Amino acid sequence: MAEALIYGKIAQAMKMIGAIGKDAVATDKNGKMQYKFRGIDAVYNALNPVMSEIGLFICPEIIEQVREERTTQSGGMLKYSILTIRYTLYATDGSSVSCTVVGEGMDSGDKSSNKAMSVALKYAMFQLFMIPTEEMIDPDAEVHTDVLPKGKKPEAPKAQTKTPAAPAKAQAAPANAPSAQVSVAQKLPDAPINPVLDYLAKERENLRAARGISKEDNAALWAKQVEVLKGAGLIPNKALSTYTKQEAEHMVQFMYSKFKPEGTELIPDDGQAS
Repeated sequence: MAEALIYGKIAQAMKMIGAIGKDAVATDKNGKMQYKFRGIDAVYNALNPVMSEIGLFICPEIIEQVREERTTQSGGMLKYSILTIRYTLYATDGSSVSCTVVGEGMDSGDKSSNKAMSVALKYAMFQLFMIPTEEMIDPDAEVHTDVLPKGKKPEAPKAQTKTPAAPAKAQAAPANAPSAQVSVAQKLPDAPINPVLDYLAKERENLRAARGISKEDNAALWAKQVEVLKGAGLIPNKALSTYTKQEAEHMVQFMYSKFKPEGTELIPDDGQAS
């Protein structure tokens, strides 16, 4: 019995497909750059010549479809689609490999399913062929230090006592005296940094610079827009410290694309990039 070709073909494609970076640029109505993203066209352009050369093709099959309608803050209507899709890759001998993914899309017109299919295919190909990107974030690099077990409430902060002030001028120790011991506080390691919160802090400053407003006004606007996005179901309704890097990136993209400058009402759009 001949060995199935599909496994070798996929391995061959992995060697031939190059990195797909965030080369596409989303702009506002004035042509100003808002953010960069990896578009579905970049996936097609990278995979088509490789798959046609080595003899691979793919067939999609929608397993399940869920559609909802959501109302924006301004009273508009958005159609929201969730598609579960099975993609099957075939080699020329008929052997195949399948993978099932979920895609989500939102649109004010009739393109929510199209967007969901594009997102599903893009990430299916990224994961199946392990396509390298310019920003590969290892999930193990994310540290969540403020998450408590289910049902456990945070403890109330303990009252801090003031540390007596040090003498104005310390007396010099004798030359033969033992060296002073390092305090326990000095030996403690620095608190772990949450990479997602660090990323959001930098993006919030980028937004402030783009808007040309004060830090105080920008912080208030940022907080309001976060609540609006949560209320519209565009981002998870949870603490930002528990967001994944991908969830944080989506939130920042919505900050640029879903609001007018210094606005707090969502604006519908006809296109979606990720």
